[in-house]
This record gives sequence, C-alpha cells and structure tokens, in this order.
Amino acid sequence: MTRGFWVQVHLWLGLTLGVLGIFVGLSGSVLVFDREIDGLLNPQRYRTSGGPRALGYGEYLERASRALEGRARPAIVRAPEQEGEPVIVLARAKEEGGGFARVYLDPSTGGVLDVSRGGGFIGWVHSFHENLTLRELHGREIVGAVGIAMLVSSLSGICLWWPGRARFVASLRMHRAWPLSRNLHYLSGFYGFVVLAMLSFTGIFLAYGDAGRAFVSFFTPVSAAQRNVTVEAPGEGTRRITVDEAITIAANAFPDETLWSVGLPQGPNGTYRVNLSEPGIDSPQPARGIVLFIDPHSGAIVRRVHPSTRTSGDSFLAMQRALHMATPFGVAGRLVTCVVGLLPGLFVATGSLMWLRKRRVRARTLSARSA
Repeated sequence: MTRGFWVQVHLWLGLTLGVLGIFVGLSGSVLVFDREIDGLLNPQRYRTSGGPRALGYGEYLERASRALEGRARPAIVRAPEQEGEPVIVLARAKEEGGGFARVYLDPSTGGVLDVSRGGGFIGWVHSFHENLTLRELHGREIVGAVGIAMLVSSLSGICLWWPGRARFVASLRMHRAWPLSRNLHYLSGFYGFVVLAMLSFTGIFLAYGDAGRAFVSFFTPVSAAQRNVTVEAPGEGTRRITVDEAITIAANAFPDETLWSVGLPQGPNGTYRVNLSEPGIDSPQPARGIVLFIDPHSGAIVRRVHPSTRTSGDSFLAMQRALHMATPFGVAGRLVTCVVGLLPGLFVATGSLMWLRKRRVRARTLSARSA
C-alpha cells in the first residue's frame, strides 16, 4: 500500500477514535496509581489499627453484610496486600445494573472503616476505562476498538516516521527548523512507541476476552475459561462448607503460598475460587499465581490452575493483564505507563495542529496559483 494511504489511515484514526483514546489513556494513567489516589481521597478506608489479621474471613463477610444492610450480596473477599492494610469485601448490588459496592474492614478489630457504593471516584474511573460506563451498550467492545485504533496508529506512525539509516540518529533529537508540534509528535511517538503499542495490544485482549482466547487457540492449546467452573447442584439439606474451611483446604494443598482473595459461590452450581500468590510479591501476577476451585459441598478441589500446568497459550493470556497494569516492572514501570497514558492526548493535539498547518499551506498555494 502507498505511503499516502497510511498517512490518511493514521490521520483519521487520530481524529476519530483517537479522541476517545485521550480519555481511555488518561483514565489508565490514573489507575496505575489507583490505590495511592484512593488513599488520598478516602484516607478513612485505610486508617487501620495497624495490627495483623485477627478474625476469620467468615466474620469479615458477616460484618460486611450487616454494613450493606441487605442492598448488596458479598461476592469476593480480598486479603490485605500488606500488614496494616484493610480487608476488602466486594459485593454485588441486588438491583439490576447496580454494580459493585466495597466494604473496607480493619483486619485487627473487624471494624467497618468505610462502605463505598460503586467504589467512588476510583471505582468510576475503573468502569470508564473498561467500558466507558456503558457496560450494557457494548462499551467494552468500543474500548477494544479504541485499542485497535491506537495499535494501528502506533505501528503506522513509526513506519511513517522512520527516517532511514543515514538520518536515524539525527531524527532522535529536536529539529530547530520544525514547529514545536511536529517535534513533539515525532519524538514522543518514537520514545513512547513500544509501551503504547504494548498497552494497546494487551488492552485489545482484555476487551475481547473470548475472541482473544479463540485467536490464541489457533496457535497453541488453551485451557477452558476459569469463569465457567461449576459443580452439580447438591441434594436438599446438604451442608455447605464455610469460606474459612475453603481457605484451609487451599492452604493445606499449597502451604507455602499466601492468600490473595476468595470468590464466593454464585448460585447452586457455583464454586469457591481461591486465589493464591507467591509470597513476597507486591500484587498477584496472573502468570505466576495459583487458582483453586473448591466444591462448596464436598470440599473437593475440582480444578486447580498452577503455573506448572498452564499451557503456553494460558500463560500468554494470563500475562496480558499483568503487562497492561505494568505489574512485572515495579514502580519505574508504573511511572512510565502513567506517562505513556497521557500520550494519546498529546498526539491528537499535535497531529491536529500539523494537519491544520498543512491545510493552510495548501490553501495558500492554491490561492497563489489561481492569482
């Protein structure tokens, strides 16, 4: 295809879906430091007594249920990431489209620190970044389309910029003869290309989860989706194990791992989903963590997801979220990701200025010729 074709593709992607990309990128930059920002906005949620966890998780769930006053049903309980941080219970609102509520509890006393309907500002930013707060109107798919546009823009932009071997080094610095907008567009595009393309690529897989699994399965085996693990409905009167018993079963199976979170059974065929992560890491990396699905009636482990049993396709898919969140790269990686999330806005602004300048030059040229 001709260079002119890709110039037009690059231009119109920026002027259309690129506008949405400004807000998707900006919200992503905020979410890189979501816990820190939430702590500044809502310090009461993290103002614990500082001691270790002293209660069973069943007790935290019971206290969270009372604090929710029947308006939401607990679905997930998260262990403190570090000592002194709160236990967090995520609850699904009972009314349709009500989203999630969060209850923050002191791990030492079990006291309720805060109840957040919908997660507050950070919860809203999460929803916007994932689906533009349009979950029921295919918002997730729209965000995926923005990711595709940003990936194509990144690849086409670097190809259009490429100066050739002779001028490559000179192209890595500011040109005095060029307007500032052109310098910023080219240099930020080059230096931010790898990270922006990676964020766009991983975002596409997160937005189109089922399609991504199907695509990867063409090249390498992929295990069944984890969200579909169910068991047969029990007979009437069958006892159901408690969340603490499910955690004990997981701890006995993997005594050297630390608890990250527990998903509660949803419906009569649901299972406990116990997420374990390797001790010493700041947050769970899906490609390294362990997930156990436990029958809530028999206590049997019906499925286990372990790094040693993952296929290469499973590992590839699991790494997409970790890469998108910059989890493997520490604080430096998070800072770089935060800055790169701001680049779509810079590209749209500088690209628009370049386009308008070319239009003015072309108009003056045509006017001079016709005079």
